Amino acid sequence: MILDFTISNFRSIREPQTISFEASKDTHLEDYYVVKKGDYRILKMAVILGANASGKSNVVKAFDLFLKLMIFPCENKQSKIEYAKFALDKEFAKQDSIIIINFLCGEQKYRYEVHFNNDMITYEFLQRHPIGELRSHKVYERTTNIQSRLSTIKWGEKFRSNSNSRALNVNLIHNRTVFGAFQSSNVDIPWMQEIVMWLNSYVLPTNAFTIAAVTRLLESDYIDKSMMTKQLQKADIGISHFLIERKKKSIPIIRILDGDNDISDYQTFDDIVVRLSHRGKDGIIPFDFEQESGGTQRYFELSGLLLELVDKPHCAVIDELECRLHPDLYTHFITTFLHNAKESQIVFTTHSREFLADKDMFRDDIVWFTEKNDEGATELYSLADFGSDVLRDSSNRYNFYRAGRLGAIPRLGDTYIANSKTIETDGKAI
Repeated sequence: MILDFTISNFRSIREPQTISFEASKDTHLEDYYVVKKGDYRILKMAVILGANASGKSNVVKAFDLFLKLMIFPCENKQSKIEYAKFALDKEFAKQDSIIIINFLCGEQKYRYEVHFNNDMITYEFLQRHPIGELRSHKVYERTTNIQSRLSTIKWGEKFRSNSNSRALNVNLIHNRTVFGAFQSSNVDIPWMQEIVMWLNSYVLPTNAFTIAAVTRLLESDYIDKSMMTKQLQKADIGISHFLIERKKKSIPIIRILDGDNDISDYQTFDDIVVRLSHRGKDGIIPFDFEQESGGTQRYFELSGLLLELVDKPHCAVIDELECRLHPDLYTHFITTFLHNAKESQIVFTTHSREFLADKDMFRDDIVWFTEKNDEGATELYSLADFGSDVLRDSSNRYNFYRAGRLGAIPRLGDTYIANSKTIETDGKAI
């Protein structure tokens, strides 16, 4: 499970900003929100709330960037690490971006730090702390010479192996992490393989559960069809069951001749489609998925994701979870996850603030706010950061947020629109 995640110099984020999953000492709703691993108390959820363009989505994108660096390395020396640095400060264009993540894998706690820019990985550090022990151990430290672009690894005392080091160095080009090099190397390093497998299965890309992906998983029985049917029925969106069908689909092969498009042939392939069945006066009627409402389509995706989070441990990062959903259905998704998921985590952004009115629905330490400072940089802070001088246990968080006392709300101008037909006469508009 992830303990915390820090990012700096990425899109609207300038200085290091950290989102933490370590629970505070508060035991409120402990059984629903907190997973205990040794001495660690880890939250299953983090909610990011803030104004439009405050940087919420950039926190989501940072998780994808981390996964890309670790699991999907650059193919060759000419490849670029595609991402955007903080653009509102010229000095930061010259500096590296940094990701730091603390996580639990197996019976170990790891601290991983990586410095990088669009051209290269300049620095990596991995530390391991066995759960229940007092001391941490350095695993490796990687540095890259900026001029020669050659990287070196210094292994910790417990992890030295000349054969492993030689094998990794062959594939450790300047724009790959050590974990990226490992995946291209014929070498057996069990602890590294364990981390790579954990990353591959635990941290889900933000686009992992699209409609097409869920349909394929259902067809292959990776997601249980009966469980999916029950989940859709509970949502009260009028669905009795669904059908998965394979259809032949043809697309034109277009050639460009003398500037004109010419269809020379058609390519045919099997397409997997889903049809949702509704009960009506004349019995069960199946509808093509495209005929369903946007909310129904959205919840079909989320239902597949929800069942996967309940069945296996994953961390899912979702942008605007409430998008196209009725507030009750949005709440239903969250409470179903909390009641049933064992060691999964979700991070999601939202514009929905109403949940703050019901203290029986959330803990302060799961709520994070994004707000841009006067220099246009995103600042990330927790509701749990507010002391009793600002926020008491009995305070209504919703009212405080609406009143602007917690920040992270839009600073809107007036509603007057001046147009060309407005004529000023003696200081008055007519």
